[in-house]
Amino acid sequence: MQEQFLALKASAGSGKTFNLSLRFIYLLFQGANPHQILTLTFTKKASIEMHHRIYEHLKSLLQSFEQGTFESNDIYKALLQNGLSAKHISENIADVYANFIQSNPRIATIDSFFYSVLKKFCWYVGVSLKFDVGERNKNEIYEMFLGALSHKEIQEIARFCFAQGLSLEGFLSMLDRFSFLPNDVLKHSCSTKQNAKHLNLEQIAQKISENMAKIRDELIRQNAAPRAIKLFDKTFDDLMQTKEVKVNMLAQWSEHSYLTKSDLSSMDCVRDEIYELFAMYYSQKQGQILTQILHYLARYQQAQHKVMQRDNVLDFDTIGMKNYELLAQNIDRDFFYFRLDERITHILLDEFQDTSCMQYQILQPIIEEILAGNGRIGDRSVFMVGDEKQSIYMFRGSYAGIFEEATKNLTQENLGYNYRSSKRVIDFNNEVFSQCFEQYINQQYPFASTHNDGFVRIIESMPSKDSEYTKKSITEESAEYRQSLITQVYNELETLLQRGASEDEIAILVFDNKDILSLKEYIQAQMPKLNIVTETNSQLLEKKEVKILLNALKYIALDSKMQTQEYAQSVEYEESYFKMKGALKLYEKNISKLLGESYSHSVVNTIKSLRIRIDTPPSKAILSLIEALELAQSVSWRFLEISCEYRSIEEFLQELPTMLCQAPTQSNYGVKIMTIHKSKGLEFEYVILCDKLGGENHSKDKFITEYDKIHIKGLYYKMKHREVFDEAYKQALQTHTLHTNQEKRNVLYVAFTRAKYGLSVLMKPKGKFDILNLPHRLDEISLLPKAHKEQSLQNCQYLFHTMPKLGEQEDFIRVEQSREVLDIQSWRNIIFGSALHSVFELYLGYKMAIEDIQSILFNRYGFVLSLENIEQSIQKAVDCTQNVVFKKLLGAKHIACEVSYMMDNYLYRMDTLLYDKQEWIVLDYKSAAGDVDSQKQQVRGYMEFLKQKYLAKKECKTIRGFVVYPLKKQDEQFEEVLFDEVEA
Repeated sequence: MQEQFLALKASAGSGKTFNLSLRFIYLLFQGANPHQILTLTFTKKASIEMHHRIYEHLKSLLQSFEQGTFESNDIYKALLQNGLSAKHISENIADVYANFIQSNPRIATIDSFFYSVLKKFCWYVGVSLKFDVGERNKNEIYEMFLGALSHKEIQEIARFCFAQGLSLEGFLSMLDRFSFLPNDVLKHSCSTKQNAKHLNLEQIAQKISENMAKIRDELIRQNAAPRAIKLFDKTFDDLMQTKEVKVNMLAQWSEHSYLTKSDLSSMDCVRDEIYELFAMYYSQKQGQILTQILHYLARYQQAQHKVMQRDNVLDFDTIGMKNYELLAQNIDRDFFYFRLDERITHILLDEFQDTSCMQYQILQPIIEEILAGNGRIGDRSVFMVGDEKQSIYMFRGSYAGIFEEATKNLTQENLGYNYRSSKRVIDFNNEVFSQCFEQYINQQYPFASTHNDGFVRIIESMPSKDSEYTKKSITEESAEYRQSLITQVYNELETLLQRGASEDEIAILVFDNKDILSLKEYIQAQMPKLNIVTETNSQLLEKKEVKILLNALKYIALDSKMQTQEYAQSVEYEESYFKMKGALKLYEKNISKLLGESYSHSVVNTIKSLRIRIDTPPSKAILSLIEALELAQSVSWRFLEISCEYRSIEEFLQELPTMLCQAPTQSNYGVKIMTIHKSKGLEFEYVILCDKLGGENHSKDKFITEYDKIHIKGLYYKMKHREVFDEAYKQALQTHTLHTNQEKRNVLYVAFTRAKYGLSVLMKPKGKFDILNLPHRLDEISLLPKAHKEQSLQNCQYLFHTMPKLGEQEDFIRVEQSREVLDIQSWRNIIFGSALHSVFELYLGYKMAIEDIQSILFNRYGFVLSLENIEQSIQKAVDCTQNVVFKKLLGAKHIACEVSYMMDNYLYRMDTLLYDKQEWIVLDYKSAAGDVDSQKQQVRGYMEFLKQKYLAKKECKTIRGFVVYPLKKQDEQFEEVLFDEVEA
């Protein structure tokens, strides 16, 4: 039987998601209500996957009982191992499955949960009910803050920044960070040590100088050596300017090599006073600095509040802060549960090591409420899953110590097997990281070992040396190591591809976003045909096309609400009617503005003509809007894709604010290059891990955060030599350094454990991997099994219809990049060819008028082509369609332009297809003769596809193909492509 209150320590690849799903299903069989199980993850992808896994497990379990195959079902076997009887499972599976699919399980991100809580209690923390979620516009906040300051205050800030070595941007970022810290922390950090002598900073400095002089005079009296006297012949300013304070001269002067012949026991009290004065100085200095910062912080928060009120938009940091104010300070706990509609009786927390102090303090009352009650596991339970070795978000406020503190009263279990990686990778990681983590538990390989069980390669960067006597500057040496690393990454990638690895299975992980572009440029120059996928930080919801669709959905939802009978009969109808009307007008204006059109009712008429209801599935509504508003772009399709998870527009709009999704990359297929932080939660067949190309980034943070279990205890301002004289600061600094160094190891652990079959580590001297003391390892990469078969017509996906306009062919198909720089005329020729293709598409496919085509082409290509060039392209294309050969080929056939199909994840596009029941003809337009053989071979590929897909099914009798040269003479424009055995 599973423990009622359980913390599961799940190392990388140990089956964390399976165990979370199992716990949820186990609770359902124990009689738990699905809606009362709060399951929180850190990403939307993880929450969707969790819901899908639970559904699939229950479905397969039910089917296995219906088919009599339940004994081989993994969930069935796991439930038996956890104490459920076969009879209990078989008698209840149908009801459990039905209850789950009919309920609305609370499986969400932690941000989404906080959003839903704030929606219910927003008035208690001064937030409007109708707030939206989005990115805070920090630049607007900065401008409003600075604009409200006087000239004198601006000068004060400038002097403060200069004195503290801060840029203005750094000062504003500091204010923004402090705006999300509890006020009690800031006030506590402002308090200074009691100054019984009532000395100011100048007087403290003077006292330190006087005491140093007393010790110097004592050494002179004892005829000490000049070098001993010189140690204390320093004023306060001298001490603060030295690169390193010699601690031993004060702390242990009886053991200092310069002072062994002197007796300074009579000066012990003077030394103690110096220490006390320094501690007093740092405390008072920190108090002054923080007091000044807090003065401007209040003004900054006013600007924040004004922008928030104006836009009615909160980001997740603000939502978290408002939840903290709500649950930690402002509301009775019993009332909180009453307003949540239904009590939360079970809580499942994923990736708990990534939780911040504030997030845990928000969840703590809910967890404690469950822990404090009585009852069996089916009535109430807590289940936390985490791995302190994968805590890598300290810069975002996560604190690994929270996992230990939160789980100390829970039963703790470890998952011992690694189901992700090969045996060699697992064994290597055990060897390396058992030296880095206390109480590290070696992971076990769960399958029978084979001779071909992965590889690990540790490769040290070795730049070429012109001469062993050549002296090089640090900059030159760094540049050589950088180039050596880049070259070795390419070599390792090339080796993997040559051994049979698919490009889709390879990930190159780096430490810095800046390194992604450097590696991509070099690799792409060497392998122009290689597809490379990089991450983008652009938010999907910020894209123009998505904003249009979002405004349209909000318009539909609000308009539908106003049309309902219940709303029309409500008491508030008259009062809110005009507000609703105003909101509709705003959505309408936003859509028109984003479409680049003047404000009119045409957009609304278009939307209303679609007759979309509020209960329409959002995917269906968005597809209709994309087609009606001509928004067929990659970001629109991505928006459509994520909407498929929801059942109604209303549900989709409610959840959407919590989805800050990434905009799509150009392709999902190819070699991935990303940072280690981006790779967390992912896995790849082959990982190439590259050391940092540049130097180490030193922290610019001016403050150290001190923690007390799950709370932020206080802040310490970094000041020169403070750790020498301030014991509390020294301890805080040591703890901070310990956590920072541990997180560096955690980052490496995450990186190493992304690899499934093979791991290659490319390192440089004094690089990121030095802390691991990696053993020498250089496994040979044998012939690797291909993940994908060679291109064949059997595994192609057919998309035979006239495609919506998504851009030019070059946007989708990998184009070999020329290494030569094109001259202006060559560039114009290429653009002219693109314009020529567009004319055929618009004239034949869309039956557009010549004047409309001219306008479109001028907007599309006018940055390169003159109006005369555009008119010429139109004339040449139209003349070609009047050619007697074209008319004969066309006859009474249908015309399809830009006909696309996918084969082995590549998109192919035929320029024009003429077809009827007898004959199908492919036309491929070329603006230049070029390599005629390759042009014909391209058309043969299209013909081969049509032959296998349609000719074999007798959907047509003959297939023909032509390369068309519109710029040639009429009798030379059509070159037929002969293809053996294409006729039936």
